[in-house]
Amino acid sequence: MSTVPWYDAEQHKLIPIDVSPRKDDSTNRESRWLPKPKSIAKSATNSATTTNTPPSNSGLFGSGYSVANLFGWVILATVVIVIVGVIVYGVGRAEMKLSGDVSHDSSGANGRLPDQQTLERIKHLPPELRRTDVNLRTECERLMLDGKYDQAIILLLGHQLLLLDKQGLLRLARGKTNGTYVRETRSNDADCAMWLRQTADAFEHSYFGRHSLSREVFVQLWQQNQSMEQSAIEHGGHP
Repeated sequence: MSTVPWYDAEQHKLIPIDVSPRKDDSTNRESRWLPKPKSIAKSATNSATTTNTPPSNSGLFGSGYSVANLFGWVILATVVIVIVGVIVYGVGRAEMKLSGDVSHDSSGANGRLPDQQTLERIKHLPPELRRTDVNLRTECERLMLDGKYDQAIILLLGHQLLLLDKQGLLRLARGKTNGTYVRETRSNDADCAMWLRQTADAFEHSYFGRHSLSREVFVQLWQQNQSMEQSAIEHGGHP
């Protein structure tokens, strides 16, 4: 506490006034008249906990993933597996359908295609009779049902020559004529030789003579072919 003199004009004298100065610290304040706020003591325990405590590995098995996260991944994996399975199943079904169509075509229009041994024997047929892309007998029958007798007779003669060669009634060789094959067959089976002669005549009449075959003529040749097949198999013993 200090004393400050004050002049009293009425009394014409100095009068002392007691003044108590404020000791508030206003350092770094916007106003020098504002008191400094009370400082808050930091807790040593809290500070140590904040700075020294490592992050906790919460979650399933300490991995940081919760059960919800794991469930979501399981659902995603299941969806992916289902989609892949559907695609694989669809592709498999498409391949099976395609394979079935090819098999049906082979057993229907073409039948069993020639094996390697038959292909080698076909090479010895006359050039106009060589067909390696179809079963000669089955294709011949299809053409007959379609009324294409001039095309069917070509395959019928080729089929009969292969049949008789397989059963040992003749031997296919390049350069041989139909007459030669008929004579070879006659020495082994007269009936087969007769039927082969009629088929060869019809072929030459249609192919070289450019004369159309009638349905009646071809149906008769087809019936004779069935008899030839049975007789040749009985002679040669090969089905």
